Amino acid sequence: MYLLMDVALPGAFPIQTNPRRVVFILIPRRDRDIITIMTNVIHFRIATEVPFVKEGAVKGARLWTVTKDNLTIRNVIQPPRRTTLEEENVSFDNQTFRAGQLLLYRRRWAQLGAPIFIQKILQGYRIPFFQKPPLVLPDLAGKRFCTRTSDQMTTVVNQMINHGVLEVVDHAPSFISNMFLVPKSDGSHRPIFNLSALNDYVITDKFRLINVYRVPDFLQSKDWMCKIDLSHFHLPISASHRRFLRLVYRGELLQMSCLPFGLSTAPKVFASLTNWVAQTLREQGIRIIVYLDDFLLAHQSPQVLQSQVQIVLERLRYLGWQVNLGKSITKPQQKLIFLGVQWDTRKNEKSLPSEKGLSLCLKITNILSKGFVTLKELRSLVGFLNFASFVVPKGRLHYRGLLDLLNVASKKTTSSRNPLSKEALKNLTWWLQNHCLPSCVHLPAPNHFLVTDASDLAWGAQLDSRAFSGQWTDQEQDLHCNQKELLAVLKVLQVQHRFLNRSTVLWQSDNRTAVSYIRNEGGTKSTALMKITFKIFHLLELHQIHLSAYHIPGKYNSHADHLSRYRSPPEWHLVPACTEIIFRKFGIPVIDLFASKNAHVVANYVSLDQHDSQAMFHNAFSHQWSYQLAWVFPPPYLIPRVLAHLNQAQGTFLLVVPWWKRVFWRSDLKSRALAAPFTIRRLDRYLIDKSTGLPPPNVREMTLEVWKCGAGRKI
Repeated sequence: MYLLMDVALPGAFPIQTNPRRVVFILIPRRDRDIITIMTNVIHFRIATEVPFVKEGAVKGARLWTVTKDNLTIRNVIQPPRRTTLEEENVSFDNQTFRAGQLLLYRRRWAQLGAPIFIQKILQGYRIPFFQKPPLVLPDLAGKRFCTRTSDQMTTVVNQMINHGVLEVVDHAPSFISNMFLVPKSDGSHRPIFNLSALNDYVITDKFRLINVYRVPDFLQSKDWMCKIDLSHFHLPISASHRRFLRLVYRGELLQMSCLPFGLSTAPKVFASLTNWVAQTLREQGIRIIVYLDDFLLAHQSPQVLQSQVQIVLERLRYLGWQVNLGKSITKPQQKLIFLGVQWDTRKNEKSLPSEKGLSLCLKITNILSKGFVTLKELRSLVGFLNFASFVVPKGRLHYRGLLDLLNVASKKTTSSRNPLSKEALKNLTWWLQNHCLPSCVHLPAPNHFLVTDASDLAWGAQLDSRAFSGQWTDQEQDLHCNQKELLAVLKVLQVQHRFLNRSTVLWQSDNRTAVSYIRNEGGTKSTALMKITFKIFHLLELHQIHLSAYHIPGKYNSHADHLSRYRSPPEWHLVPACTEIIFRKFGIPVIDLFASKNAHVVANYVSLDQHDSQAMFHNAFSHQWSYQLAWVFPPPYLIPRVLAHLNQAQGTFLLVVPWWKRVFWRSDLKSRALAAPFTIRRLDRYLIDKSTGLPPPNVREMTLEVWKCGAGRKI
């Protein structure tokens, strides 16, 4: 028989009998093993009410007796504390999930060499506060701090309690947040712990997760793929920090025992664990990437991939992870959904999954039927289209009208009705018709190479081996330089669209704005630039031309710059005092592939001058390359074309290239390297322009490197 009362006395445990009633139970010490501070009793039947005669009792208090058989215990949870449970005493049956179970496997992480900071996290994550959040004694019967009740929420909360993710705690100072539900595609609900107020006190360092834009670089043509999805709530929260992760539901005070994703530091912490696991698997030769709890594996052989999947599953289970087999795809496929995109490696296509496509159509149809849109709806739609534009070709180009409308709507209230502009209507209609179109995972290798520049006098361009220049019209003469840079591309396309039909063009420009407008299919800053951009993309679509845009620093874009000023292109040359040092390090080349009668480093050379009878042949790209060691010092804009030509070459090459931050072709170059690069310093002494006999302008700001490279296609 136990005593229940409606006042708290020392040694009494609180019991929430219903949303409006809390009583306290006195339990003999010998029976404390059946119920603790965290016990959740949902029903009891009063056996007998007895007078409260205890000395010093609170006036008006009531006391009941209740037998052990009349207590219905929903869940018995030991109080959170630093565990002393040793691995040898733990059953590692992954079919039975334990909230925060990574704690029990920490020795295995240590055995595999996990960093100390990860081992500390596994012992119980401590939230990095820059200021301790204020705690309050919550009113369990009030509504101020309570999570909204519903049948769905009750089901979710009960499930989380049964799994140990939520713990019932006694009434104590807490930081209270609320929880809400987001419907999932399968009809169930995902609980979201709203920790926005708590996050104001948390130190959140910047970090980078992989994103959907990285997947094409990971995948290879005709790859077989599998994906593995982890269950949630593996990482325990330190017992002393759980009071900051509490909520009130139906009169009960609950706390999270595991890391919730609503915490601002959660993605970084979780990613540090899964990224380390992925790295250990890469060291075993497994090609794998991970985004938080989603792993993607790929291999050219389905049989090899199948065996690798088993290795990954065993490793995950060994470390304490539970795999969500319902969401995982463990049988190799060439078409699957990862990070919200459908990837088809057999067809080299990426597209929107049918569910996302249907959701987008419903959003658009709803807006079109009303003829207006609220700010909240518009933000949601633009966010969706921004993501979808990654897979839908020309998608970004066709939501610029909606972005303009968003800029206008942002100045109004969130509930204001914003009529659809003409451009917005065109954008919505276009998306309804084209949302299901796929795009390439990998663009075809460039067939053509274009570099342009624009001066006040004229525009200049080099397309493969063809040079172009043209004066501005009176109307174009006064345009902004950014417009002229885009016009230079447009003029080349207008003249050469038949030559470029059904091809891939790699274009370089020293104007970052022009590159951005092509790469991002437009922008929001300039209507004038958008008009030119639309004209460019119209030609690209009409003639099925893929145009990839890259930035080249102006100091290295001297060739196109000279064409735009009607001047002869420069001819850079390293003097013998420099080349002798290089040859002693790497060997003496047998041929100079980009040279002239007046500028070559060895006797055998190739020239563009058709009248140069001393050259071995004319135009280096007109022949396949097969040399024991060749000297390759092309104009900087030609580096991408040289690297492409090396795919069909044989032999070894000394390639002289400029250096600048984030140069787009550097990874290709590094994959071919046979030795560390040699950096040429003091270029003002060693580099001259043979057309002037002087060092190039800005030579002190330049850096050149010499790479010893192998030939053949590199993956």
